[in-house]
Amino acid sequence: MNRIHKIIHFPLIKKLYVFFFFFVLYGWYKNGLLPYLEHYYSFSHLFLILFYPICGYGIGALFDFLFKNKYPFPNRFYGLLFSLIVPISTNICLFILSLSLLLFLNTFWISKKDSDLNFIALGKLLLILLLYSLQSYFYANLLEESQMFVYSYLDGIFGHNESGLFTSNSFLSLAALGVLSFDSYYKKEIPFYSYGVYLLTLVFYAFLKSDMNFILSHLFSSTVLFVFIFIAPLSSFSPYSKKRVAFYSILLGLTILPFSLLTNFFEGVYISLILVNLLLIFLNHLQISLIKRRI
Repeated sequence: MNRIHKIIHFPLIKKLYVFFFFFVLYGWYKNGLLPYLEHYYSFSHLFLILFYPICGYGIGALFDFLFKNKYPFPNRFYGLLFSLIVPISTNICLFILSLSLLLFLNTFWISKKDSDLNFIALGKLLLILLLYSLQSYFYANLLEESQMFVYSYLDGIFGHNESGLFTSNSFLSLAALGVLSFDSYYKKEIPFYSYGVYLLTLVFYAFLKSDMNFILSHLFSSTVLFVFIFIAPLSSFSPYSKKRVAFYSILLGLTILPFSLLTNFFEGVYISLILVNLLLIFLNHLQISLIKRRI
């Protein structure tokens, strides 16, 4: 019993770091080692791909040291998280520049104003716009682009699909949700509510299109699951009260599919997340303004 007690009360951020380590390990295998063994990348690529999470964590740690950040979720955590979700086409210099600007924004504006702005999702979307404008927007590694492998539904569950550099393991995301759900500081209602509503939208759309395979294709989307489990519930960006958590989760689940159909299934979830996040910020400011007027 003591061992179980220690696991449950292991600090939330340390649990997240442990799971991020396994995501990095799998991403290194999928986007580095496997293509290298098939002679699509040089040996140096095995080290280059690991430079992203190391650099992300390192730049964040530098910000924490220089500006004495003592928040529960420090910049090094956000730096590592951002490194996991970037496309494989992201140039390392562009990654360092965009991450530094995001952390600067967080250090001198967002955290100072106690804002709920999800700057991770916002940063991801801005990076995608930049990659798209530079005509360097793609998620597939060279092995996947060669179309040597046809991924099955089972492959998709275990992460053999195109996603962020280190976020393509759906099975690992679901395992993380099972562990994190026992943590009292983790807002497990958000991924459960959001995923439930998202599933209903998939069923409804598949019924309209008479295409039940559509559900199987997107049921365990690694991009969507990663956002549901690791980004949407973060305390810095999400509401606390039960009613607002329910509103936030349901609206997120409802809007993912429409935005994904309008754009794509890599960025639709981030567009939905940032718009729901901005709506909640607006409602918070509106509520505060109404209270001040009454006083």
